[in-house]
Amino acid sequence: MCLVLKLVLVATSGLFFGAVALGAIGVFLVVNGSPATCGDREITPISAAVAEQLNQRWDEFSVEILSAGSTISISESEATSRGRQYVDDEDVPVDNLRVYFCSDGRGQVAGEVEALGIDVDFVITGRLDVSGPEPVVELESVNVGNLPEFVGDAVLDVLLDDGARTLELDENLAGSEISDGVIVVTGGP
Repeated sequence: MCLVLKLVLVATSGLFFGAVALGAIGVFLVVNGSPATCGDREITPISAAVAEQLNQRWDEFSVEILSAGSTISISESEATSRGRQYVDDEDVPVDNLRVYFCSDGRGQVAGEVEALGIDVDFVITGRLDVSGPEPVVELESVNVGNLPEFVGDAVLDVLLDDGARTLELDENLAGSEISDGVIVVTGGP
């Protein structure tokens, strides 16, 4: 009986040590470093005035597409400024939000969140799909700290069943094209 108890204790302590070691490695990877974005460029200017200018241009775009097709070009500076305005208005716990438009046609949102008193960097990558009845952001990956991408992808799978999030827009969007630093959105009646 004593031998069985010793084997159980050794196995249990080994599992406990393994779990603690994996947890420590995970914490180290989360707080040590940040995931890379497609743009190492500085996004400027970022301000409430830039966000308001984009809001006004979007309102004009919304009116124009009711009667005829129209396009709007949005820079990383404008998208970042508007994103930060949204985060502040909705009290979303994200700091240093940045929006990148990548040369491969994808968009990225980067920032920091606080988890257990630690600032953690993240990058979310996706595409805008306007081919269906509603505009959808197809999320491709979530990277957190220096964790392997499959960990963020597992979190993404849990959060979203189909890997896409519907945008709540009133406008009828007909297309979008992302190039390095800019997105051009087309709308129509």
